[in-house]
Amino acid sequence: MDIGILRRDGRTDPFFDGTASERLMIRRCASCGHWSAPDQGTCAECGEEGLDWAEARGDATLVSWTVVHGRPAEDGTVPPPAILALVELAEGPWLHTRLAGVAPGELRENLPLRAHYEHPDEGETALLFRP
Repeated sequence: MDIGILRRDGRTDPFFDGTASERLMIRRCASCGHWSAPDQGTCAECGEEGLDWAEARGDATLVSWTVVHGRPAEDGTVPPPAILALVELAEGPWLHTRLAGVAPGELRENLPLRAHYEHPDEGETALLFRP
């Protein structure tokens, strides 16, 4: 299932610069070292503003997921389902993402995952996770 074209918005430049070179960049507090999701601007631990960008390992575990089925095309073909997931990074933050390389029946809580990157012809590199 196609999710569309990813575009930067200015705030996400370091994240997408990282994915383009197959590195997972998330936020980290210089004051206390707490890791945060890429969209965080303030440290949840100490309240510091202006979090730095830092490279995460790319390891995660599956927290929750849903399987989204697309509509059949006019010719009757059915697109493969998309698996949308909530994963917990080894550093602690949770991310919403897509899963690849796994069948819906193989999914289970705490499934070990690894970051994977898709480089489309148009738009930004997509971050996915695979077992």
